[in-house]
Parts: sequence; C-alpha cells; structure tokens
Amino acid sequence: METVSNRDEISSLNDNKINGNPKMERSKITFAGKNNILFCENNVNLVNCNIVFKGNDSLIYLSSCKGNYSLNMQVVHDSVIYIGKNNDLIPPINLNVQEHQNLIIGEDCSIGSNTNIRTGDAHIIYDEESKARFNKGSSVIIGDHVWLGHQIYVDKGVIIGSGSVIENNSYIASNSILKSNSIYQGNPAKLIKENVFFTKDYVANFTKEDSRTFDTYSSRVFLYDVVDGETLDIKKVDGLLSRFDVNEKLDFVQKLFIQNKRHNRFSI
Repeated sequence: METVSNRDEISSLNDNKINGNPKMERSKITFAGKNNILFCENNVNLVNCNIVFKGNDSLIYLSSCKGNYSLNMQVVHDSVIYIGKNNDLIPPINLNVQEHQNLIIGEDCSIGSNTNIRTGDAHIIYDEESKARFNKGSSVIIGDHVWLGHQIYVDKGVIIGSGSVIENNSYIASNSILKSNSIYQGNPAKLIKENVFFTKDYVANFTKEDSRTFDTYSSRVFLYDVVDGETLDIKKVDGLLSRFDVNEKLDFVQKLFIQNKRHNRFSI
C-alpha cells in the first residue's frame, strides 16, 4: 500500500506500488512501467536519491538503515535490487540492473563513493565467426560485511563472498568470483591476501592509545566459512528469482534474506 506523503516527488504511480513510508529529501521516484514494487522497511531515508523503474514487474527492496540512501538506482524489467540492513553507503553510488537480472547486497557492508554496479553492458557484442552474442547480462551478488573502497566498478555476473575487501580504484571483471575474507585490488582486481577480516572502526580520529588498543582483535565474528545447510546456492537463488512474478519475488526475498540470518549464508 502506498503511504508516501510527498507525491510531488513520485511520478506515474498508476499500476505500481510503494510499500512503507520512506522519508524523502531532494529525492525522486519514477515509474516508467507497471506492476513494480518499491518496498521500504522502517528507518529508510532517501536523501539525494534517484530511483527509476524503466520497465515492468521489478522489485526494489530497501532494508532499515542507520544512515541515508543516497543512490542513483535504475531497474529494468523483471529484476530485483535487494539491499540489506545497516550498510554504509557513501554517495555517489550508481546501480544499474537490467536484462532480467538481479542485484543482491547483504548486511553491514561499506560501499565507497563513485562505486558503479551493473548487471549488463549498454550494447550487444557478437563473435565474428559464430555470430553468437557473448556479453549477456548476469546478476551481481555481494555478501554480508563486504568493504568496497572508493571508485569501484563491479561488472555483470560478479559474486563477492562475505568479509571481502576491495581496495580503492579497482575494477571487478565480469563473472569474477571473489572469496570470503580476502583482499582484492587492481584493474582487473586480483587476489592480494587471503584469511583476513576487517572491522568498521573509523581510524581517522584515533589517538595513540586508540591505535594500541586496536592492535589485535581476537573475535571471529567477521570470519565466514562455507557450511553445508547454511551457505546459500547463489546460482540456484538467482534462478528462482528469475522465475517468479513481482509479488512472489517480494515473498521470496523476505523469507530468504530477511528471515534467514545465518552467518555464513553468502560465504565463498
């Protein structure tokens, strides 16, 4: 049920739905299609946010967040954007989901400014001999507690395991699979170090005593392992999402990502 009060920032709501009551400031929601759903949990603040549904039957799900959503989001035809709880999102961030694909972002991530994530290219590329297309769109999955530095480009088909760190100015090439608790860097991004983890303590204001206090960290809370019966089959999940209509997508997302709090769900 649509409950947003500032209608002047929402266009063409006919045959579309907004569930929830996000606070909006200098933001715009555009529906250029039908049968789309924008689902906002409590504590969703859209600030300098531009959300565009350019086709039909798509879902954008925004979970509760301590900060603001300041994103440029475009979704086209039969697609899902799901963003989990309490991510740190530093604008500008651009999300483009097209070609009937999906973008899943877990919880407790840090995503730096000038990050771009796409599920497809702007144009089609064919092989000269076979005449077959070889740059089809593909979904992007980003696990829990992932740190994407500034100016990151995430290409189509990328899967990033929970606990990973992507250094600034990196390009993650299409269909790359990045292991959990590992550092990647470069263009294209390469594995730098395995078996690491990070915390979200902000070091810029540290005193010397703070630095000494944080020299070691004994908890394993940010380590992720592949566990039978707990870790999701990402390809299977993506395939199921593609088969559902938009209301089934919403139900599936709530059951699989909201109700499923298993620590190792996005481990690689």
